[in-house]
Amino acid sequence: MGRDVSVRLPLPPSRGTARVSRAERGEEETMRRLTTATLALVLASVLHSRPAGAVHSQAGEAGLALGAAAANLVYLPVKTLVAVGGLGVGALTGLLTGGDTRAAYALWVPTTGGTFLLTPGHFDGTRPIEFFGSDYADRPSTNARDSSIAYRALYMY
Repeated sequence: MGRDVSVRLPLPPSRGTARVSRAERGEEETMRRLTTATLALVLASVLHSRPAGAVHSQAGEAGLALGAAAANLVYLPVKTLVAVGGLGVGALTGLLTGGDTRAAYALWVPTTGGTFLLTPGHFDGTRPIEFFGSDYADRPSTNARDSSIAYRALYMY
């Protein structure tokens, strides 16, 4: 009567059995390096800052504004996650140190301070980008009583 006919379809090779020649690996490595170098060059040209107070053309201002808006799509969520995480870790640190608010504050200030929204001023070099905030002054006190070697050592190096 009728015969059973079976058809065998070729199976694609699994990942473990595929072999890549040295030449192909070399080409992949070359492409990876070329891509990395290109991205680094683009990033360097975008972040190349002008002197403070430099005058921009209208197209330049629009480019800075669009660049800041695009950067905020990545920067703002990351900064927000760091801030929320810092609030939790700071509260836990304060709790585990017996209610020491200074310990909690040491984590809250850097994580919740700093720059949250990037503006064109950050990209033209007129404003610094501070991912981690600080409420401590960068210069020594002018108080004459603070003349100990321990105090001065903080600002000597």
